Amino acid sequence: MQARNQSQLQLQQTLDQMQREISELRGQAENQAYQIEQMLERQRQLYQDLARLQSAPQGQVQAPASRATGGAVSSLSEADAYTQALNLATKERRFDDAIPAFRQFIEQYPQSSYTANAYYWLGQLLYNQGELGEAAQMFATVANDYPNSSKRSDSLLKQGLIADRQGDKATAQRFFKQVISEYGGSSAAKMAQKHLN
Repeated sequence: MQARNQSQLQLQQTLDQMQREISELRGQAENQAYQIEQMLERQRQLYQDLARLQSAPQGQVQAPASRATGGAVSSLSEADAYTQALNLATKERRFDDAIPAFRQFIEQYPQSSYTANAYYWLGQLLYNQGELGEAAQMFATVANDYPNSSKRSDSLLKQGLIADRQGDKATAQRFFKQVISEYGGSSAAKMAQKHLN
């Protein structure tokens, strides 16, 4: 009887351990699915950015001649500066060079239509390098100062992820709920929901 009880206890312990391992594997699978979704979303946004950049110079070249001289030139250099910073980050993967390039773009073109995106990419680069405090500031700038930006939902999500990594669960949940409330159905909202669950 004692040997049987011992055997059942060992069996139960093995079962408990297997359940823990399955839970861990599920967590890893969900995390990987989230990372894949994030990469796909980033790729979609990158294509949108590049498409906008490719169309912008053509429209600016065709601008009316009555505009002040230099207007079209500065707009073209603005698009070129953004493209260069974006290429450093995405194509060439020279992150240490991309960070100052985005900083310079923001300083030089604070009113640009690309400024919100520049803040977002700068935040993303800083986030990837573990500079969470400064990354959170960049994402907060997008979320607070550019309410119509296509990067706002992702910026709110990133603020939640940063708060979560810093151990501030309440703030993280607040950001995740805000993403779900304001951007229901978006990929950012789905990711936020996964983190809430």
